[in-house]
Amino acid sequence: MKADVGGTQIELRPNSPPYLLKRMVSDGFDIALIFVLFMLLTMLLLKTPLADAYHAHYERCRVIESETAEAYPDDAAAIRAALRANTEYRDEHLASGLRLYLVKAVACFLAELPVLLVVPLLNKNRCTPGKLMTGIMPFCESRRSRARRSHAVSTFLFVFLIDSLGLYLLTETLTFLLVPVLRLTEMLLNRKKYKTVLDFLTGTTMIEKLSYDGVN
Repeated sequence: MKADVGGTQIELRPNSPPYLLKRMVSDGFDIALIFVLFMLLTMLLLKTPLADAYHAHYERCRVIESETAEAYPDDAAAIRAALRANTEYRDEHLASGLRLYLVKAVACFLAELPVLLVVPLLNKNRCTPGKLMTGIMPFCESRRSRARRSHAVSTFLFVFLIDSLGLYLLTETLTFLLVPVLRLTEMLLNRKKYKTVLDFLTGTTMIEKLSYDGVN
């Protein structure tokens, strides 16, 4: 099968996997888009009643810090020791952190929903914006056909539950840099088809859209 890619005629095997660089660009675009949406949504949600509990705990922490600083002027070590020993401060600090995490979890859900679920469900190839841009698509190996709606749903749930709720809890914003590195490492460990753990779990592989040859 011959295809015109960027004005150049290239030979494509049926269901040919994309070049690694194209796969990286596709995933990178989706992650960057989610990151921008996530940051914007977080800023907006922090100004809504959803974040009231977080602000209350945060302000109480600031009050305790101010009172402790007044009790131990110009003694940073004593201030830190007093705060570590203050049970109320530890509880308020933990509560504010958990409330902020919940706000960010909602922001992440809303940011990933259109990119990883809505857009794939609206096009027959189940492509995210990055895949639409680069001309690649998920292919269901067991059915030898385009990925189904269930693949889009399972991809969304995996990314939200594992990458977002799980990994973000440990690494926070660094998650958006760590995930591309993990995906690249997974693809390099499987050079034949450049499959990631997510691809294996959903039973799909990425192929060049122009090379698609399956049972419709």
